[in-house]
Amino acid sequence: MALSDDEIKRWLLLRSIEWLNLPAFVSLPFAPILFIFFPWYWVLGSVVLLGVLWSPIRYRFVNVAIATIFSYCDLLAWPAAIGSAVYLFIHHRYLPAVIALVWPPLAGCIGIPGKPGIIEHAFAQKIGLIPPDAQSHSEK
Repeated sequence: MALSDDEIKRWLLLRSIEWLNLPAFVSLPFAPILFIFFPWYWVLGSVVLLGVLWSPIRYRFVNVAIATIFSYCDLLAWPAAIGSAVYLFIHHRYLPAVIALVWPPLAGCIGIPGKPGIIEHAFAQKIGLIPPDAQSHSEK
């Protein structure tokens, strides 16, 4: 199935935004479940620490297959958040329950700021849309 130019541009933009803060994005379905087993501040701190460690890597390494697989994390975010919040409320752990419930939008706010255009350009090179030796506008 061939994609239109607009669909390719959308795919590139979405994958670059997700790749920019991959640890926070991947945490969408996992962090609410981890709140059941670990203190919420450990989970939050771990996601932030992983984001800091990821920030120098994100521009040097892009992988289309990994980005595509991880793009499905979004589908499980709300079921995991709601299920974990219900479990935590039943067990009278109210603060972790609220954090689990709001984790999907909260995870988007804890990422390390960056330049998605550079990553978008790298993905475009990986899928063959632009030549490998072309410079992005952000790098000039």
